[in-house]
Amino acid sequence: MSEPALWGLRRKLLDALDKVGLARPAVGAYELALAAKANLAERRSSAAAGLPVPPARLRAQVGPAHADAAFFLRTGRTQADLIRSLVREGGSSVEDLEAILDFGCGCGRVLRHWGELPRTRVFGCDIDPRMVQWCDANLPFAVVSVNDLAPPLPYADSAFDLVYAFSVFTHLSVQLQHAWMRDCLRVLRPDGWLLMSTLGEHYLSLKRLTESEEQAFRRGEVVVLYQHSAGSSLCSAYHPPDYVRERLGADFELVTFRPAADEGRHDLHLFRKPAMSRAGTEQSL
Repeated sequence: MSEPALWGLRRKLLDALDKVGLARPAVGAYELALAAKANLAERRSSAAAGLPVPPARLRAQVGPAHADAAFFLRTGRTQADLIRSLVREGGSSVEDLEAILDFGCGCGRVLRHWGELPRTRVFGCDIDPRMVQWCDANLPFAVVSVNDLAPPLPYADSAFDLVYAFSVFTHLSVQLQHAWMRDCLRVLRPDGWLLMSTLGEHYLSLKRLTESEEQAFRRGEVVVLYQHSAGSSLCSAYHPPDYVRERLGADFELVTFRPAADEGRHDLHLFRKPAMSRAGTEQSL
């Protein structure tokens, strides 16, 4: 069976389960099954660069494929390299930044790769206390915190040179997406970077959306599935690139856009907070 056909079947099943309130428990059970399978397959030697690997149960919550430890480590390294590359294209380097934030750090898939930065202060936050507890116990170079589903972040204004958010805005309602963009603007310093991932054009080929939902996407609208489960892997948002640039990121300057750029085929958007507001004064939110 082809991937689009398989996704079509999954969507129908999730819709049916959601009508009776069982979609979210079903996703949780699926993640548990993946974690159990990974635990059976893994060997005891699960360390990389001197750091432990999170338990399979936490990795599975990041995404089904991440239950596999090797995939988890490889994609985390790949995305850390992408961050370095994109910031370099923008005219800076991660090593030159004073403070960075992994917004939605999970169990440290990307966060773990900043341990050797010579001077940059590293922060992470997530809505899942178990993820944050694991990072706090195992990634000593990072300061991690729990945040709520809705803003604000637990940080002062203009605290960071870079905020990156992989698979965060992909699991939020439209209202929460805009609220978090405003808060990311608040915690960034003038000329600071915001890097975010979205589910874009590539995902239309996977038949995750109905015909009417695809038409809405083509009209430039964000399509959010199961938004009553915002903040969980069940909720998924699909973003036309123009919407991200013109509406979601309206208060930022778009520096770089890469469609279907990572192993998950997410679109990547690198924004910069303007040094001056549209009114001509330094931004202070």
